[in-house]
Amino acid sequence: MPSSTSSSERTLPGGDWRATWIVALAAAVALIWWCEHVSRARGQRPSVSDDLLSWSLARRSVDGDANVVAFVGTSRMQLAYSGHAFAEAAPGMRGVQLAINGVPAIGILEDLAADDDFHGIAVVDVDEWDIAWGDLYAMAKPYVQRAHALWRAPGALANRFLAGLAQERLAVLAIGGRPLVTSLAHGRWPAPTWVVNDRDRVSVGDETLTDAATLRAKADKRLTNFDTPAIPPEQWLANAHAFEPIVAQIRAHGGDVVFVRLPVSGRLADGFAQHYPRAQYWDAFAAHTAAHVLHYQDVPGLRVDCPDEMHVDVRDQDAVTRALVGSLRVMIPRWASTRRS
Repeated sequence: MPSSTSSSERTLPGGDWRATWIVALAAAVALIWWCEHVSRARGQRPSVSDDLLSWSLARRSVDGDANVVAFVGTSRMQLAYSGHAFAEAAPGMRGVQLAINGVPAIGILEDLAADDDFHGIAVVDVDEWDIAWGDLYAMAKPYVQRAHALWRAPGALANRFLAGLAQERLAVLAIGGRPLVTSLAHGRWPAPTWVVNDRDRVSVGDETLTDAATLRAKADKRLTNFDTPAIPPEQWLANAHAFEPIVAQIRAHGGDVVFVRLPVSGRLADGFAQHYPRAQYWDAFAAHTAAHVLHYQDVPGLRVDCPDEMHVDVRDQDAVTRALVGSLRVMIPRWASTRRS
């Protein structure tokens, strides 16, 4: 009589499982390929996640280089700066994007001031609200603290590197798992994200990828900030004067600072003009700061229409960066003497 184990003895150990895994892997690859194809067909572009580690790596890269230009600010600066346009317009300088969405620039500028190894130029995006409102330093602390402890987590750095390799190649990863599943559960493919980032933290915002109603809603929400009366010019200037020790400290170790008022348009521009008259606020600040100061209204190439009234669209990003470089070249004497090594 045959043994009860004879059938299993005729099967190679693990053979059935190997076939199962091969089929499962092939199905997974096919699904990823299909999702990637559909994502790109619907306008999605690859995007590298912008997190604490990504910013920290960029922050540490500015140390020790007198020809570095650190672009500091919020999403305004993120979407106004073009890395390749800067490289073409300023071949003797090295641009580094340090702007952070939603985080005022001053906390980052303070960190650069405390760093004796920073000898470059800080181009700082500020507007009247940034100077008028509360604590401008607290929101930057997690980024600054992570940058100072960067090399203590080699595993996290390795994960960030490997994730970046995948994210810069696969557009479907920019959508995210939850939005993808939620949209498919409702019978539709998720809309493409309108802002994407590369490995150098350079952002591109294509506002044609979001609908006009969304842009209008964002603009309407910003306008509610004008419901609160503007602080008096004297108090506003006192807040701005608190930046001066930071500027002096950066200059003391060979750096320089340029405060830039980036473009706004439409109702938002009208609101700033009404609530923060330039002569009483920005121009008064410019007259008393030791830093260089630049206002978009004074540079034709910076006077662009922003689709959401606050952020530069990809179609103007290169031109805005070149116009900014042109102004900086005139302002800062050391710029003219630099050459590509």
